[in-house]
Amino acid sequence: MNHRRFLAILAFLFCPLPLLAQEAQSMGMGGATTAAPMEIFGLYWNPALLALPYNTQPPTPWTVASGFSFYDTSNSGKAILRFNADEAMASSQDPIHRFQQLLGIFGVKYEKVAGGVVYNQDLDTLESQGAYSFFHDRDAGTIPALSSYALNFQETKRQIADLVLSYSTPFPLGTFPFFSIGGSLKYHDGLRYEQTTLTGTYTQGSGLSGGGQYVKYSAASGWGLSTDAGFFVRINESVQFAMMFQNLQSAFTWQAQRRVYTLDPVTGQETVSGSPTNVELSKPFPYATKLGMVAAPPDKDIVLSGEVAWSEGQTRWRAGISKYYPANSIVVRMGTFADPVSNEQLWSFGAGYMKANFNLDLSFVTRSLPSVQDSIAVGVALDAAVRF
Repeated sequence: MNHRRFLAILAFLFCPLPLLAQEAQSMGMGGATTAAPMEIFGLYWNPALLALPYNTQPPTPWTVASGFSFYDTSNSGKAILRFNADEAMASSQDPIHRFQQLLGIFGVKYEKVAGGVVYNQDLDTLESQGAYSFFHDRDAGTIPALSSYALNFQETKRQIADLVLSYSTPFPLGTFPFFSIGGSLKYHDGLRYEQTTLTGTYTQGSGLSGGGQYVKYSAASGWGLSTDAGFFVRINESVQFAMMFQNLQSAFTWQAQRRVYTLDPVTGQETVSGSPTNVELSKPFPYATKLGMVAAPPDKDIVLSGEVAWSEGQTRWRAGISKYYPANSIVVRMGTFADPVSNEQLWSFGAGYMKANFNLDLSFVTRSLPSVQDSIAVGVALDAAVRF
């Protein structure tokens, strides 16, 4: 059995749905996780968190956990749960941006060392109204004579399984009650990649012109390495800060085939032009810097978390709150963040059941309540952890 098939089987073995690393705890807090007590999931959010002791008596060196999430959003202003091409064409938005992500993580932690498998499947589509109209008319066989369409269609489908190894250790630093540093090494195994680009102007009777092209890339293999580094400091019993440098070094290459298509001048149907060519596509993961803060007012059983992230020239803010009910072993969460696709302020809600050696969490994200079906984005996440 080759290593790629082994990674795929391992990812699906612990992911009944093909999902990525945003588990329910982080989703419930709006993703403000850099300084939050994420325990084993720190191997994804901030490896420095792995050194934080978990409050169990007696201490448990082993933790096994798995988490899943689904997220879907669009800038069309139409309900994601009823998203279709006709709804997108009826909107005034041009181009239409659609993003969908399915995520999953399985991890094992022993004291301050953690390793796991992260599975990521995403779909990212940017489609102009001209492209929507062209595909609609072509499929219906109703392209009007001499009609013209301004085309802009870009779609990327990607599946990647990552092996992550993380380590964290406390580090004496002045008078701070607790300070830790951590790092992660990530091996990325590409399982599938498809990229389609269609640009230019299609005119019935003369075909694609204006320097336009129709190109498809497809790959069934790729690999790369990335590294993360994190820091955590507890100022006092109520305030803590953390910093995360994600993809500090990153490299990823797909072994792909490139195919060029031509569009029939009369029907618009596509045919392969020439022979496919083998190419290497360099797709490193973007570098990000994240700064997080957590405040826990004494004797209130409330944890406030906030985070600011800088990546690819953009600044993102996230915030969350968790309310604990120790007598009932329950935690309730709420968070908010700005969605860069829909340009909407989204809200997340979650709850968890916690015991010394087990916890179960469920969360969801939406734009509007109680009409979840009319939300411009929708997401759901589940995770569980066992300690022994």
